[in-house]
Amino acid sequence: MIIEIKEAAIKQLKKVDYKENEGVRIEAIYVGSCSIYVEHELKIDNKNEDDERFIIDGVPLLISSETKKHLPDKVFLNYHDELGYKLYSDEEILRYNLQLTRVN
Repeated sequence: MIIEIKEAAIKQLKKVDYKENEGVRIEAIYVGSCSIYVEHELKIDNKNEDDERFIIDGVPLLISSETKKHLPDKVFLNYHDELGYKLYSDEEILRYNLQLTRVN
């Protein structure tokens, strides 16, 4: 899996004070009842046993083995002041207007 974080997103993510064992989790969440689809979220979370941890330009990223099943081989993360974070691939926008939250 390849994750590319664009410069604007790197600047924002470097402002976060990460505690030990924390990172930015890209998470796929099942949504729906009759037709199930996956929605993506960004949150600051602790690393779990089944997570793969990436360090990209000093930013720790966490992706679970389950989430990896629902992401393309290459994804991009960008940021815009008015639109929040955008997670996308070469083929599609996975989610835009993402807000970074911290898991309690």
